Amino acid sequence: MPSSRRLKVVVLVAILTVLSIIYVTKGAQSTYNSPFYTRTVEAIKSRQDTEARQNVIAAEKQRLDRVERLQKEHDGAISAAAAAETGSVMAGGDAAKAAGTEAGPEKQKPLAADIKEAVGEAAGAVKDKVQAQADKVKPVAGRKTMVDKVVQTKPATDGDDGVAKVGNVAPKVSNAIAGEKHGPVSQEDHKVEIELSDILKKGPIIIFSKSYCPFSKKAKHILLDLYSITPPPFVVELDQHELGAGLQAALQKSTGRRTVPNVLINGKSIGGGDDIEALHNTDMLAETMQSMGGKRVVSVAKKDAEAKTEVRFKA
Repeated sequence: MPSSRRLKVVVLVAILTVLSIIYVTKGAQSTYNSPFYTRTVEAIKSRQDTEARQNVIAAEKQRLDRVERLQKEHDGAISAAAAAETGSVMAGGDAAKAAGTEAGPEKQKPLAADIKEAVGEAAGAVKDKVQAQADKVKPVAGRKTMVDKVVQTKPATDGDDGVAKVGNVAPKVSNAIAGEKHGPVSQEDHKVEIELSDILKKGPIIIFSKSYCPFSKKAKHILLDLYSITPPPFVVELDQHELGAGLQAALQKSTGRRTVPNVLINGKSIGGGDDIEALHNTDMLAETMQSMGGKRVVSVAKKDAEAKTEVRFKA
């Protein structure tokens, strides 16, 4: 049994503990609900809201000031540019008026001169383009130069029979060609036009050749013997055709090439013997015929996969 003194101490501690708990719990609730606490909290919140509004107002004012300054600068620049443009126009008008007064109407540049200058500029542009194409030429078998898929020929003369020459061979003069300039030829030209149209309808690939020409033999050997082409190329021997001279002249007008062989794909010339050999050696002949022939050329393939890369003939 504990002593009375110890018992009193225990009871006193218990009472103090209970009172402390009650005070803490009740005191917090009464503090949150007390007028002083609520007024203090409201004052703090009001101050924070006021500061936030002032910050927003200050930022908005700065933005408006910046916009106004930029607007003034923009208006000033526009005004300066307009003034400068007006001054230049007025100065130009005064100069033009002074020039017109001094020179007079007879000194003004005629419209024909402007047209002549424009034509000259266009001719210069065409010349530059032709020069750029000429710079792209590449050597073929050490004998001549050619542009990729573009045939360059020289204009024919009256003494040219249209056959590529080997060595110092004098040109042959055809009687039909020599007599082209004499007498009416309109009816013959009409026959030649009809005959050429009929020939071009016989197939997508036409070989205009001459039986005695070694370059024609080379082109025919490559196209007929080394390749399997469907439909096969159609060969026209101009020296054995009754309208051969007229056909050769018509080919010069339509393709720009007079010499034989002249290989046409869908009416467009891809060159002669050396050109065909170059395309064959670079494995581009089949691709060229298929791309230019379109749907009319059904198939193009080498007959011998081990075909020689260079074809040579003796004259």
